[in-house]
Amino acid sequence: MATSNRISTWSFANLRERINNHELNPLDNIVIILILLSAVVVGLETNHDLVASYPGVFHAIDLFFIIAFGSEIVVKMATRSPRVWEYFYDGWHIFDAAIFALTLVPYIVSSDPHAAEAALALRSLRLVRSFRALRVMRLMSALPGMRIVIETLVRSIPQLSIVALLLGCLTYTYAVVGYQLFHQNDPKHFGNLGASCLTMFGCALGEFNDVMRIQLEGSAADEEFYAELIEKFSGQTINSEPFPLLAPVFFLTFVLIAGLTILNFFVGTILTELDNVRVEIKQEQLEEATSKIDKIVEEETEQTAELADILAELREIKARLPEQPST
Repeated sequence: MATSNRISTWSFANLRERINNHELNPLDNIVIILILLSAVVVGLETNHDLVASYPGVFHAIDLFFIIAFGSEIVVKMATRSPRVWEYFYDGWHIFDAAIFALTLVPYIVSSDPHAAEAALALRSLRLVRSFRALRVMRLMSALPGMRIVIETLVRSIPQLSIVALLLGCLTYTYAVVGYQLFHQNDPKHFGNLGASCLTMFGCALGEFNDVMRIQLEGSAADEEFYAELIEKFSGQTINSEPFPLLAPVFFLTFVLIAGLTILNFFVGTILTELDNVRVEIKQEQLEEATSKIDKIVEEETEQTAELADILAELREIKARLPEQPST
């Protein structure tokens, strides 16, 4: 019985440590499966005929998920006992609790049958819980390749935001110039500042050949496209005017600066952070291995000291024993 109690205590302590350290554990495995099943059920609920045919089944399934996810929150709070409020120190836990609260709203706010559609739509917010499946990436920290990719992307965000700001300024400048030059020839792509920005952003990604050809030859060169412009922008002035010299200079300079230079900064920033993360992970692994070795050495030293004490006691006891006369 005592052995069984020790095993149970050790098992709960081990599970508690794994949950609190966000390590792979049976509870999270079960929760991930439930999340995926819940997403499938939410998809089935979009079929109104199916829901109308089996309303009791879907209601029971929904209650099952509510009880299951509620039990998960209770268990994870219990692992923080007696400081259960520390459960909310984790952002993922706050997210879980908020979504769980939203799934309860349809059962609290109204029991009016006419509110069934609204309740079903609100209950479908449970699909947001599917994003919790992203925790698999956090649980995969034991995989060096996955850990490196995740940490690289997260740590690159501050540097990439600066590059994105530079790209945004360049895109905005060219969009304003493009509007001034081409809005009468091609109101579809340069009819207003918003359309111009979207067009230039597409050009930065390499989709500029068709747009440049329209400005290069004039919109009337493509009769089908020109007829579409006349029909769609009948209230605006459309003047088909080719720009044989200006259009290539405009688009090619933008693509060279934005596509080949600034976008390469993105790649360079990510690669730099990738190298930094690899170095830090190697250092962490080295420190962890050193810590384990030091712990083993410390344990061995303690065991050696204990053995020396026992040996000294045995010698002392032997010295106190009376010598037996030889026969």
